[in-house]
Amino acid sequence: MATSRPWYSPIRLAQRVGIYIVVGYATLCTFLYFGQDGMIYPGANGKDPVIALKQASLEGCVPWDKPTPGAASPQGYVPRDFDKPAPRGTIVVFHGNGDTAYDRNYYCDAFHARGFRTFLYEYPGYGGRPGHPREATLVPDARALIRELDAEGLGPIYVWGESLGSGVAAAVVADPTLPVHGLVLMMPWDTIANVALDRFPFIPARVLMHDTYDSIDNLAHFAHPVCVIRGDQDTTIPPALTLNLFAHLRDPKLMILQSGYGHGDWPVEPNLTWWDEALNFIAPPVKK
Repeated sequence: MATSRPWYSPIRLAQRVGIYIVVGYATLCTFLYFGQDGMIYPGANGKDPVIALKQASLEGCVPWDKPTPGAASPQGYVPRDFDKPAPRGTIVVFHGNGDTAYDRNYYCDAFHARGFRTFLYEYPGYGGRPGHPREATLVPDARALIRELDAEGLGPIYVWGESLGSGVAAAVVADPTLPVHGLVLMMPWDTIANVALDRFPFIPARVLMHDTYDSIDNLAHFAHPVCVIRGDQDTTIPPALTLNLFAHLRDPKLMILQSGYGHGDWPVEPNLTWWDEALNFIAPPVKK
């Protein structure tokens, strides 16, 4: 009479362990695939528009009242004196993934003191703007906005991106016909897939990710000045990724190191000289 092998036989045990590993790996990949938007865009919480407008007002900002055709409002926030003359043009800011546009109102003070007006672009799903953020939709929306600002006579236009916003900014200016004359990237990556691989090195990130945000490819043909700002204590974006991006950028390019600072604690006081260094590089002052 044949006897069955016990459940703890080496072969059956190895088979079970193999099945558990495969199922666990597939479960993790599935979780990351469906949960990636929450990790890339954690601030997309569908904030009530009325609350958002009140909070923006407290920060000295108002919603842009001329959204491009088909764009849901608020497409962005601007300081109340946005219409005043700005001899050096307009800077469009793309913020990080955990905040809203009007949280970045300190840009308004720093830029205004140096002759620029500030447009704080808002992502769908953030800051009272309806919708869901996704590279394929927000990049065309931002390009249409920049063209409209230029057509309104608010140029020259420059672009500034921080963290996630650096990836957005690079994707936006990948269109060589866009009227953008300079770019600043704070704490940028080379590709968002490489950021994911740093956190999950055994996951096929390039296959699973909806959004690519490949800044190396997007900036391959950008022919205007690019300033990269990084903190030497950044633990969110690995320094190697920022340095890899910088190495691939075309000239003219400039690296500014915020010594002693990490990913989100850089100094923002408007009187600091690093603002001048960055802005004068992408938009050299006209000599009188």
